[in-house]
Amino acid sequence: MGAFLFFCIIPGNISSLPDRRVVLGSENFIKKFPRELRGKSLGLVINHTSVLSRGKSLLNALLEKGHKIQAVFSPEHGLFGNVEGGQKVQDSRLKDIQIHSLYGKTRKPTPEQTRAIDAFVYDIQDVGTRFYTYITTLKNVMEAAAEAKIPVYILDRPNPLGGTIIEGSLLQPEFESFIAPYPIPVRYGLTSGELAMMAKGEGWVPETVELHVVKMKKWRRQFFWKDTGLRWIPPSPNMPYPETAIIYPGTAWLGALNLNRGRGTRYPFLQFGAPWLDPASIIEKINTGEEFGIELEAVNYIPRSLPKKALHPLYKNKICHGIYVHIRQREKFRSIRFTLSLIKALKDHYPENSYPESRYLDPMFGNDLLSCYLRGTVSYEKILTQMEEDETLFRKKRRKYLLYR
Repeated sequence: MGAFLFFCIIPGNISSLPDRRVVLGSENFIKKFPRELRGKSLGLVINHTSVLSRGKSLLNALLEKGHKIQAVFSPEHGLFGNVEGGQKVQDSRLKDIQIHSLYGKTRKPTPEQTRAIDAFVYDIQDVGTRFYTYITTLKNVMEAAAEAKIPVYILDRPNPLGGTIIEGSLLQPEFESFIAPYPIPVRYGLTSGELAMMAKGEGWVPETVELHVVKMKKWRRQFFWKDTGLRWIPPSPNMPYPETAIIYPGTAWLGALNLNRGRGTRYPFLQFGAPWLDPASIIEKINTGEEFGIELEAVNYIPRSLPKKALHPLYKNKICHGIYVHIRQREKFRSIRFTLSLIKALKDHYPENSYPESRYLDPMFGNDLLSCYLRGTVSYEKILTQMEEDETLFRKKRRKYLLYR
């Protein structure tokens, strides 16, 4: 089988990568290919981010070494990461390899699809937020593997938000869904491999699943993406920058509050606004630099229909008066607490506003406290107190699953 000309060679001067860059799990997998997988049929769970640090795709690297790829499984946004969020992705083929979409007719590999596979290999760059669906796809793959009695190899990758900061409420069972798969905080501070180990250890997936995590080298828990020496490949169309991933855990909710979240612009989630918003008054109410390590800028922008990114953004073609967030101190910034302070400022400044019911807000937040606060039945302090309790509990529970210092 010949090698494929498969998605991305990353532009730029590859030789400029620093010597101290993080070594990905995929690189270690290729270098020391597991003896037990030699001659076996592999099912790759990959997308456009599944590349080695020098730009070659994992798929090409495996094919060049003669390994048998029986099938490829792709998550939301498709194999090439160019499908808008929420849109179904169809099955396809890449030459003679079948591409099974796990965001189309099915979201979990079927017995028919796994029958000819000896092992799953998972290598997708995540963003470290509970309601980003790649970790749900990982959960579904582990469940399918347990049912088929085949192993899962997770080629570990950096969490772009680092591995020390934990933030947000634990997901309550009644809000579990495809965008809310695990009882973890919104910002959980684990790599995909660590999360998979925790899911197995805590019984969130079948304990019978045979799990192998191929670790990274040189990654440290305090690393943000810019510390890794690796090039950023947008994991989805509206995640263009590492800073987008940092702010996303909080500002992703703002669509439920009649605010445009920067969808339809170059800066999704980093800016937000509405035709009715008074940015200066809101900025005045938020303690930015001292508390959050950020700078807020009042901006005007017009959301446009952007193919593959935002076909129907809120307030399409209307002038939005908004706020742009400049993240000055990544280590200090807490996206969820910042967004809560923003919501409080909005609620105080616009007490007459009514907020529509959203079927996404509670699963994203993890419980109904934020919805209750917007309705006036729960205090702001209650939300913060519950979050702190949940964060403390999770921080203790996750300790035994940490693979990196």
